[in-house]
Amino acid sequence: MSNRRTLLQGLGAALLGAGVAGRARANPAGWTRLALPEFLLETNALAKGLVADTTPAGQDRYLLALAAQAVRLVDVPVPPLRDSGQGAGAGTFIGFNPGGDPFTILHWKLEPGARIRTHAHTYGNVVTLVLEGSARIENYQCVGERDFTAPGEFKVRKTRDQWVSSGAVNLVSLERDYIHGISAGPAGARGLDLTTRIRPKAPTPYLQLAEGGGGGAGAIQLASWTYDPPKPP
Repeated sequence: MSNRRTLLQGLGAALLGAGVAGRARANPAGWTRLALPEFLLETNALAKGLVADTTPAGQDRYLLALAAQAVRLVDVPVPPLRDSGQGAGAGTFIGFNPGGDPFTILHWKLEPGARIRTHAHTYGNVVTLVLEGSARIENYQCVGERDFTAPGEFKVRKTRDQWVSSGAVNLVSLERDYIHGISAGPAGARGLDLTTRIRPKAPTPYLQLAEGGGGGAGAIQLASWTYDPPKPP
């Protein structure tokens, strides 16, 4: 009994540090769905209490905490959408739901079969939540030392090959699964990226897999980086 009491006291202290102590929703059995205003009220306070720890374990804790909140979202309004600029062809759109702090809420939509090019996250971690439809999300990491400016080919390992349907999430840390690409299913997909910048902003490197590459999670493939040309002033 004393061990259990110690564990519960430790959990209570952890929740207090995250700014959510004393709320009924700290108990999963009491959770309810959240509209965006309620989500922001709860999650901004939670995120501010966790974001300072940018170690691999700290980022994991932060992303898991945001994901636990994000899966409760319902009735997220669709903002004005524009071409994402990251599509492998047409049919990828992105917008912005204001109010997140310290994260931003990017609202995306993919037409059936549309694909977001595989790219690395060098300055921000991400919780991707699918709201409608389904998508295949593939995550990669560099084998050995990573260098986002390296010329020529290097090796990457596919760390996840995930079919994400409505209500499910995919997580991108700056230390784990930090390269990802998204392909919409036959009915298209719509969702959110909760993106938190914790390093200086930098151009986005796109992963170009060598011909003949493939395989499921765990497969090692040759790849190289490409960058979009700078936009004209």
